[in-house]
Formats: sequence, C-alpha cells, structure tokens
Amino acid sequence: MKTHFTLLVLLVAATALAAGDDAGWSKPIKGLRARLVVPSSMADLPFCRVFIEFENVDDVMGQKRIRFAPGKLTLRVHDKDGKELALANGPYDGMSPLWETIALPYAGSLKFQISLRGLGYSAKDKVIIDVGADKAWVIPQDGSTYFLSGSLTIEKGKSDHPYMDWSGSLELPRVEIPKAK
Repeated sequence: MKTHFTLLVLLVAATALAAGDDAGWSKPIKGLRARLVVPSSMADLPFCRVFIEFENVDDVMGQKRIRFAPGKLTLRVHDKDGKELALANGPYDGMSPLWETIALPYAGSLKFQISLRGLGYSAKDKVIIDVGADKAWVIPQDGSTYFLSGSLTIEKGKSDHPYMDWSGSLELPRVEIPKAK
C-alpha cells in the first residue's frame, strides 16, 4: 500500500511540475511550440536579453527542422491595455548572425538568445529591447508595465519533408519586460 501511495504522490508532483512549465508557450502547431523569454537587463547596460525557446511536442519520432531567422519574427511591445510602443528611431550600428536550419530532436527543447546590441543609447536608466534595426524599442520607465509579444511565421518550402521540415505560424504569448535597476 505504501508503494501505491508513493507512486501516486510522485505522479501528482510530476503533473504539477509539467503544468507549471506550460506558462507562456504558444499553442502547438504541427508538433512545435515556442515562447519568448526576457530575463532582467544585464548589469550596467540597458539592454534586455531576449530569448526564443522551441519545444518539439510532436507524436512523430524524428527531428523538426526549423528555418529560423529574426526576419521571420513579427514582434511588438505594448502596455497592459494593448497600446503599442513605437519603434526606436535612434542610430543603429549592429551585425546579425547568419542563421542555419535548426534540428530539434524528438521531445527536445532549445532556447537561444535573439537580442542584439546595435541601438545607440546615452543613459543607463533605460531599458532597451533590441532584436535588430527594425525590431528595437526604448522602454519608458514611467511606472507602466510593458510586454513583448509577437508571432513567428515560416513559409512552406517546395522541397520540405512533410514531418521534419516545420512550417506554419506560432503566436508568441506576451512576456513582461523587466524594469530598469
């Protein structure tokens, strides 16, 4: 009887942990889900790091190949009422990496940084979201809470494998942008 009780407790704990890990994920589309992650800004810099995380939740064994590039992201910064913040219009001097196709294993997940540091800034009491010249915002420190959200759309290619090459559109739920330290 003790064994059954112990197994029941472990099952309940595992279920609770799995449910808690579902926070902020997109709805799965064709076996893939994603989310944005924005941890606190870096030490003495106003830039927030922005990550994207993918998870292969497909029932089909094998890898998902994802042709990710920041240009396939549509991002927006908005307040709690949904009012969008305008893009930054300051000087921009940054480079973007070359992106190769990502192979995400069956039941695997992958998180990596997509933010850059090309937007010019002059004060340390700011928070900056910078994912490229056309995706950069200076977040006002006016007491309001701001969020980053968006979508990722990858078009189907002519030579795509029906299960391994992922295409579709994921709606990335909003994530709170930390305030300046």
